[in-house]
Amino acid sequence: MSRKASVGPKEARAYAARQIERFRPDNVITEKLLTRSKKGAKTREIIGALRSVAELADVESIAVMRDQAHANRFVEAQDLARRYPTLQPYLPKVRRIWDPEPKTLIYFEALSLIETTFG
Repeated sequence: MSRKASVGPKEARAYAARQIERFRPDNVITEKLLTRSKKGAKTREIIGALRSVAELADVESIAVMRDQAHANRFVEAQDLARRYPTLQPYLPKVRRIWDPEPKTLIYFEALSLIETTFG
């Protein structure tokens, strides 16, 4: 999702509607959030907005639990980049605790959800 679309649910709805119209996907895959999830209220609202747009567009909305097969998301990204070499340029460096999270990590999180869904 774009930075602009991640501002809030309204922007996410508009972005998702444009992308669904443009690409006409069979499915929209989002993370299934449990009540104990660390995701904040804004992120939960954005994910809900994406699901609602998919349903309105008659696109199957699939909510998937994140698999925790790796020590952390950076190790997971390294594993995915090894298996999908075209993603190597987007592989984030492990961050120091005070650094912001790398934006490219979302590509690997999305791929992980796809693999969880479709194997």
